[in-house]
Amino acid sequence: MLQQEEFTHLRVLDPTKVAGLEFSIHELLRQIAVERTELRAIYTTIVPAAKRLSDVIHTFSDEQRQRAQALYEGIDRREQACARQAEQNFKMALGFYDQSRSCVEFIQKQLVPTKDVYTAAGRYARASAEPTLFSGRM
Repeated sequence: MLQQEEFTHLRVLDPTKVAGLEFSIHELLRQIAVERTELRAIYTTIVPAAKRLSDVIHTFSDEQRQRAQALYEGIDRREQACARQAEQNFKMALGFYDQSRSCVEFIQKQLVPTKDVYTAAGRYARASAEPTLFSGRM
């Protein structure tokens, strides 16, 4: 849901709202990581070598097993949908970055003089598009 909202804000070019949503998404991801760590600790108390639900599901009753499997499948489907949306958001943000970078490079190229120009002192000087070192006596 938040990722779809982020996509909407990306489409209308509202970076402030995108940044706010990014912070919310990162906080939720942090919470999910903590919950997964806690689940692994619970699995370990059931079966010492367990790291995943599939390692402990055999200890559940049939009803609990079906319920856990349904929840697991629902979570997996949602994670897949979130991953696809995140990929779309990434592609759009990367496209905007590339477009902005190209515009800035074009403007910078247009600002650099290509032929002889007048200096601030009113003298005619050759333009140098490349960085140079100062030369002279001290």
